[in-house]
Amino acid sequence: MDRSRPATGWLYVVLVGTIFLMAAPQGASAQPSSHHRGSGKDQRMVSLREAIATAITRNLRMADARLSLEEKERRRREAFSQFFPTIDLGYTAQWSRYRQGQNISALSGVHDSRWAFRGSPPPAFGIFPDYPYRIDPYRAFTMSATITQPLYTGGKYLNEYKFAQLGVDFSSLQLDVERQDLTLEVVEAYYQLVQSYKLLQVADESIRALEAFRNQTVEFYKAGVSAKVDVLSAEGQLAQARVQRTQSLTDIENNRALLNQLLRNPQDTQYPVDLDLSYVPNTYRLPDVYSVAAANRIEIRQANISIDQAMALVKSAKADLLPRVDVQARGVRFNDDWNTFDPEAVQDPSGWSLQGILSWSFNMFGFRETVQERRASQARAFVARQQVVEQIMKDVKQAYQNMKRSERDITDNRKAVEFRTENFRINKERYKEQVATYIEVLDAQRQLSLSEGDLYISQAGYRINQATLERQMGILR
Repeated sequence: MDRSRPATGWLYVVLVGTIFLMAAPQGASAQPSSHHRGSGKDQRMVSLREAIATAITRNLRMADARLSLEEKERRRREAFSQFFPTIDLGYTAQWSRYRQGQNISALSGVHDSRWAFRGSPPPAFGIFPDYPYRIDPYRAFTMSATITQPLYTGGKYLNEYKFAQLGVDFSSLQLDVERQDLTLEVVEAYYQLVQSYKLLQVADESIRALEAFRNQTVEFYKAGVSAKVDVLSAEGQLAQARVQRTQSLTDIENNRALLNQLLRNPQDTQYPVDLDLSYVPNTYRLPDVYSVAAANRIEIRQANISIDQAMALVKSAKADLLPRVDVQARGVRFNDDWNTFDPEAVQDPSGWSLQGILSWSFNMFGFRETVQERRASQARAFVARQQVVEQIMKDVKQAYQNMKRSERDITDNRKAVEFRTENFRINKERYKEQVATYIEVLDAQRQLSLSEGDLYISQAGYRINQATLERQMGILR
């Protein structure tokens, strides 16, 4: 029995050393070196703040939100352009197939002094007209320019611009919504990765403890003190701990892949993370969290903007019931040459006009129903805002309760670890003295591993639930 003391003492040193390493400030040394090897260069630890900043800079969701904001800004400028005049340019060309004798006779005696041949004289065989002409009666080219300036549209253009401006404000707020949602996803992925590393530590500690116990059991079996079933049970428990270690390694890679996706890193990128899961109390209390959420949730502000947009659409639809006033200036230039500015033109080659236009479309049934439809949409916007507020308050309450549950779990699991650590130590000493059975030792070790794993899970869950509560209150940064 004296031969078992060195193994027991070694196990005690390992457990004490492991606890000391877990209490280190950064805990990076506890991470398996095979899981943060890079391309041969030194790997710098990535903190949570750095991961969030990288995701906000690189993630395509933020890029899409920025492009959406730019799109809405372009629509606002498009709506603003309706206040300025529009210019319409027109050019028409016309050819007649047959010559008309009455046109020739009508033009033959007008302004004799200005009649002349164009180009060389016509040939004698009569392919071209053999008479002099100033204007070709078989060709006509017209160029026109029309400028229209709206003076009164019943507020249609004004409300369309207001709707577009509110769309810019909505997209600007949506950019912050996407940022908070992305931040929460990074927090969840980061602490799930840290949790996987902690559970790997638990599996490694369990393997070391079970290997020491297995060695001690083998020594007892060789000495004829214990039965072979003790050795077999220790080997079975050790194999199960190794399976758990393999599962923890798989969880590390899966959670790292998720974090790499959020950070837009290559999937095989390896880097150490901060393993600190120490509990830091917060000051969030009911019912203060409700007022904080009501003041800071961006979704409520977006719902208010949606109501204003619905009102703008109502006013825009009502503008169709009113007349419209425009002022229009039009200039025209005629010629029988493609260049209408050719000086060889008729006596009055150009003309212009200025007119005011009053137009009023009467489709009272259709326009009235459009207005009623927009009013119904506005009422739905009010209902949607109330639904958003109620949903936010429910989510805040649930997030708060989850965070408080995690706090209680940390306290309970910490006590459980203390008790089960002492229970495992006592059972090892009793087994060494052949007072306790191997089943009691294995059960104590298993309970200790479960308690340590539950403690790490509750600590990581507290960090995630606190971030979730801050997201529901609209203050996550």
